[in-house]
Formats: sequence, C-alpha cells, structure tokens
Amino acid sequence: MRLLFAVLTAATLLPAANKATGSPSHVTFYRDVLPILQKNCQGCHRPGEAAPVSFLTYTETRPWAKAIRESVRLKRMPPWFAEPHVGKFANDRSLGQADIDTLAKWADGGALEGDPREGPAPVRFVSGWNIGEPDLVIGMPRPYKVVETGTIDYTYYVMPTGFTEDKWVRFAEVRPGNRKVVHHVIAFVREPGSKWLQDAVPGEPYVPKKDAKDSRGGGLGGQFLVGYAPGTVPDTLEPGQARLIKAGSDIILQMHYTAGGQEQEDQSKVGLIFAKEPPRQRVVTVAAMDTKFVIPARGRQP
Repeated sequence: MRLLFAVLTAATLLPAANKATGSPSHVTFYRDVLPILQKNCQGCHRPGEAAPVSFLTYTETRPWAKAIRESVRLKRMPPWFAEPHVGKFANDRSLGQADIDTLAKWADGGALEGDPREGPAPVRFVSGWNIGEPDLVIGMPRPYKVVETGTIDYTYYVMPTGFTEDKWVRFAEVRPGNRKVVHHVIAFVREPGSKWLQDAVPGEPYVPKKDAKDSRGGGLGGQFLVGYAPGTVPDTLEPGQARLIKAGSDIILQMHYTAGGQEQEDQSKVGLIFAKEPPRQRVVTVAAMDTKFVIPARGRQP
C-alpha cells in the first residue's frame, strides 16, 4: 500500500498535458504560430482579401492546421516561385526553415491553442489597405459589369491624376473591387504627350482594336506603377526610393476579368502614398520582349 500511495502521489505532481495551453516544450498557436501568420500570411488570409480562409484567430486557423503544414513543407505558401539558386531577392516571401518546422510541429502536436496572453497584439489593417491610409486614391468612377460567361478582352481605364507638379510615390497598392472576377490589374503611368490609348475616353472602359496603333503591345506604352494578382503584395519601396509620376500624367488600369457564372460588378482602385522627402533613387520597372522569338518544332531551324 505504501508503494501504491507513493506512485499516485508522484503522478499528481507531474505537469498535466493541457490540450488548450500545452507546456513550454509544446508549440502553441498564440506563442509560436500567430507571430508567423501575422508576418507572412494575414495580408491575404483575412476577410476581404484574396485567400479563401482567414487566419486571424485560433478558431479560424485550427481546422486548417494540417493543410498549413503541407503547404509550407511543399513551399506552396507563401507564394514565392523564384529559384533559390538564382540569388537573393529583397522581396523574398518564402518562409525560413525554422518557421516551417514550427508550423509543422504545431500541426503534428495537436494544434494547441496556448495562452492568449502570450500572443502578439492583433495587426491593425487600415480599412483594408496593406500600405496604410493612402494620400490619394484613384479609381474607376463607375462599376464595370462583368458578363456571366465567355472570354473578356483586356479592358483599360484612363484616369487623369490632375497633378500640377511632379509626384514621387513610395507606396502603391491596387484594391480590386470584386476578387471573384478580377484576374489581375496592372496600373501604368502615361506621361503627357503619349499617344498610347489616345482614343480612350477618360473614366470609360476601353478595349483597343487588335490592329490599333495606340494599343502598343497590351500595356508597354506606359511606365509600370503597381499590379495586383491573387497572392501579390503591394509595391513598398525602401527609404530614399520612389517612383516618379510627372505632372499632367494619367493612371491607366489594365483590367483582366474572368467570367464567374453570373453577371457581377467591379470597381477597382489604386492607393498612393507619396515620399515625404526627395528620393535618392528613382525606381523604374521595365519590360523586355521579342515578338519575333520562335522555337522551331523538333529543333529544326527556320
């Protein structure tokens, strides 16, 4: 009896494995997982964004623990498809191995919740904008009706900025109005005097004719400003860097819609935050293309 009593007493002194909180050796949501989600995932995984599920809370995230584990192990998430052997990129979104291991251990260990007091404060998103409150928002003046079926040609919107002086942009973001039908958006800067899309009426949807002289290869007639596609992040530049929008320029939106099975509407917009001081570096994004490039069938030379 003495031996039995001793064993029972010792057992009561051991720390109990609590499925809700775990122990310091267990990976828990609030202490270990939530900081990773805030930094790498919540930009898309929250209501109103591109991702189909929200990772803001434990209750929302817990059912997806195993899916998260597989996605990060296979490096499908966060979206980053550059080959690692090419070099290092300033905007690399891939997770480090330590974060991947943490998420995997959390799923394998029962996806414990932990103590909410150990978690970081919630990230404050400003009315949906990832860049913060814009200094200027330029958008489609009226909703565009997206047909229910069929292929939709690229549609352009010319939107005058009204700038009377040059502006330097450090942060830019496209906010699609209806993510169900917006495949992608590219915002260009058309400088004064450009004849690109010269027949387009400002504020009205415009589809260039295939042989039109002002179509300029589907968007190479202007300077790239910012783009959107599911999984992309806003254009955020380092201190001292900025993109130039000259006085009198227009913002042109290239809209690519995908029919969603029923008629819907979209009214997308672009937010800009201007540099607070003259930049040291002007950032320009250019495209290189060769319309005569041919790959012969079976290796035959033309």
